[in-house]
Amino acid sequence: MVDKHIPNDTLLYLNNVTVSFDGFRALNELSFMVREKELSAIIGPNGAGKSTMMDVVTGKTRPDSGEVFFHGEVDLTRYDETEVANMGIGRKFQKPSVIESLTVWENLELALAGRRTPFASMFGALSSKGARRIDEVMELIRLSDRKAWLGASLSHGQKQWLEIGMLLLQEPELLLVDEPAAGMTDEETFRTADLLRDLARERSVVVVEHDMAFIRALECPVMVLHEGSVLASGSLDHVQQNQKVIDVYLGR
Repeated sequence: MVDKHIPNDTLLYLNNVTVSFDGFRALNELSFMVREKELSAIIGPNGAGKSTMMDVVTGKTRPDSGEVFFHGEVDLTRYDETEVANMGIGRKFQKPSVIESLTVWENLELALAGRRTPFASMFGALSSKGARRIDEVMELIRLSDRKAWLGASLSHGQKQWLEIGMLLLQEPELLLVDEPAAGMTDEETFRTADLLRDLARERSVVVVEHDMAFIRALECPVMVLHEGSVLASGSLDHVQQNQKVIDVYLGR
């Protein structure tokens, strides 16, 4: 049970999570919360613990100690990756994994909740409700005019949007997005910021990123990780003025 002092609208709460690899503490009593329908960003130097944090939340890595509460009741550290995903937590890795030989529509159809295998997609009829949902997601991810395009024909940024759309079709309550702006054009970068702000109207979105211009475009709270713990948090302007943050990250 989450501490009674934690706000009622807290969706995710990491409580004193520690992870060690061969004596190195990747996470060091890390504690923070994500609130419902909140967009937030996490920054920090390489080795700060950002990827390990996402691994713990999604069930890929079990911590040495600490708890990860989802909806205030479920301790995610007791479940594996598939179980955590089925609870409503989606993770977008930095490198897109769309199927390039399939169209945008076909990639989305495969990802539709309850239709996760090529066999089901090929031989099972798609309901009108499912088709409408795919149309809605294509509109949201700015790919309606690319419906019949093969994945291989999309730009890097468009592939990122498509993979986000594939995750959305599994109806996550929490979306973890790893360095979405990497490799994007300036236009794609700012369109992606717009997309993530839109997504946060219906779900919680946590973005791990290094691009400060992109972080500023998100217009959201920022948390700085360093040596597996929270070094600072607040607005981007606030953390950029923190001398410790300048010393360990921004000043490099």
